[in-house]
Amino acid sequence: MTPYELIVMYREKLGLPSDYAAAKRLGLTKAAISTIKGGTGFSNETAWKIAEVIDMDPAEVIAICELARAERSEDPERVEMWKARFRAVSHSAATIFGLIALPYGIWLTDRLCILC
Repeated sequence: MTPYELIVMYREKLGLPSDYAAAKRLGLTKAAISTIKGGTGFSNETAWKIAEVIDMDPAEVIAICELARAERSEDPERVEMWKARFRAVSHSAATIFGLIALPYGIWLTDRLCILC
């Protein structure tokens, strides 16, 4: 996922008609959106705003942006570090969701199982 794809998700979630409308709502310029399309990230403040709207962990959004910056820097060590950090935050969110959903899944299985 890229920082621009996050902007698109934000725009779609709010039903905004254009990148310009999303930029305006986020307090960015149209030029900033063009730069983000080119592969750079955005500030942590913007990442937080986007994360809240698209129901994503802000740490994941920040890691996506930092990974994009690292890839543009062409520093393989930095890229690997941010890939590892992204995996860490995305796995922890999935684990938390799984732990929350587990009791419901067991409850549902007991009620829907035709063999039980």
